[in-house]
Amino acid sequence: MRITVSVFAKSVGGVCETTRVFPDILQTAAKMLKKAEGDILIDSFVTHTADRLVLITTHAPDVQPDQLIDAAFSAAEEIAEKRHLFSGSDPVSVCRMTIEERENEPLLVFLAGSDMIPWGEVMIPNQNTLADGVVFLTRAGGEFPSTAEFSERFARRGLNQLGVCPVSLCDSSNVRTTVIPVVGLGFSLFQGKLTGPVDLFDTPLFDAPRFWASDRRTE
Repeated sequence: MRITVSVFAKSVGGVCETTRVFPDILQTAAKMLKKAEGDILIDSFVTHTADRLVLITTHAPDVQPDQLIDAAFSAAEEIAEKRHLFSGSDPVSVCRMTIEERENEPLLVFLAGSDMIPWGEVMIPNQNTLADGVVFLTRAGGEFPSTAEFSERFARRGLNQLGVCPVSLCDSSNVRTTVIPVVGLGFSLFQGKLTGPVDLFDTPLFDAPRFWASDRRTE
C-alpha cells in the first residue's frame, strides 16, 4: 500500500515569546485534522516543539492536503493573535515522503526547537530520510538503520556540545539561548494509520547528553 506521510511545522505564536504553544491552538488544529480523516486524510497527529505547531498527516499519494494544512495554521494564528501571543515570521518546515508500506513500518520524527540545528551531523543518509528547517523525518528498521541507531546520533558528545539537547516532549520549551531542545517521536505505520508516538528521549539514558548540552561553555 502506497502512503504519503507529511510533517508540517510552523511558528504560530507562543506563550511568553517563543516558549510554548498555547493548548487551545493544539486542540483546534487537532479537531480540524481529525474531522478530515476518512476524506482528505487517513490519519493525523498534532504536537508542538517550543512555539511551533506540528502537524503530522497520512494520506493517499494523489491527495493534496495543503489547503487543509494552511487552514489549520491560519486558525492557530488567529487564536494567537486574539491572545496577543508572540508570533515570528518563520516559513513552514515541510517533510513529505511517499512510501510503499512494509509489513513492519517504523517512522521517526525529530523536531528541533530552533532552526539552528545541524541535521547533517545526525542524519544517516538514505533516500528515505528527509530534513527541512526544524523537522527530520525518516523510516527505520529493516533495510534502514534502527530506531536505536538514529536516536544514538543525538547522544554524541560533540553534537551535544554544539547545544543539541535531546529532551522529552514535555520538556521542549524554548528557554535557553545556547541550548537547542530536540524531541524524538516514534510511530508505527500500518495501512496509513499511525500507532504511537513513543517519546524517544523520555528516558534517563539521555541524561548525560542533556548535561553535555546544558553545560556548553559560552565566551
